[in-house]
Amino acid sequence: MSNSVKKAFEIIKYISNNQGKLSLSELGRQLGMNKTTLFRYLETLELLNILEKRDSNWYLGIELFSLGHKVDANNRIVDRIHPQLEEISQRLNETVNLVGMYDNSALYLDKVESSRELQMRSKLGDHLPLHCTSLGKAILSSMPTDKVDVILSLIELKPYTEHTVTSIPELKKQIEFVKTNGYSLEKEELEPGLSCIAVPLHIKSINFYGGLSFSGSPYRFIDEKVKELSAELMSLSDKILRSF
Repeated sequence: MSNSVKKAFEIIKYISNNQGKLSLSELGRQLGMNKTTLFRYLETLELLNILEKRDSNWYLGIELFSLGHKVDANNRIVDRIHPQLEEISQRLNETVNLVGMYDNSALYLDKVESSRELQMRSKLGDHLPLHCTSLGKAILSSMPTDKVDVILSLIELKPYTEHTVTSIPELKKQIEFVKTNGYSLEKEELEPGLSCIAVPLHIKSINFYGGLSFSGSPYRFIDEKVKELSAELMSLSDKILRSF
């Protein structure tokens, strides 16, 4: 573990329990740090809005509140949606996934696996790239065009397999497909031998951009199966949106 990260966390944690009670000198004595070193930490954390200085005392900053709010919101979303994921997974014997947009990637929030042998390697808390996953393309399809343009200018269109789309014009074409048809289909772009069908899940009331998907072998996702499963996901998405 990085000593700098560990020390920064110790400072944040100590201040969280003593907000408004500690000056620089007092904080240094309590943490066993000299004032010069401690000041460098505090200055950096203040610039990042993680800590805030008021009247020579230290408080938790707005950025921690923002991050904490996102975690709480995601947990509430998972709690409300999970029973519906379990129902559809058991009824269709399909692996179903829930992600949310975070830091220009798709963050794995929930997953219910089928009894089939093939499973995704991704686990809860993993970040999935937007450009080569059905979930990522579904999320992008629900966003304003100008916001999508900004995101595409920031992310790397890294080739994970020989099927990965690495061209922005082609990616935009696939995003338009989702807007027209309501679902995204990705075949072995992220992992060989794995495909996904996804639909967007944009919960406007809480500004949540996410997606729902089924994942499995590309040999199972033939035309008729794609129609059936995409219809199930769109129905589930509608049901979830009506509950918020």
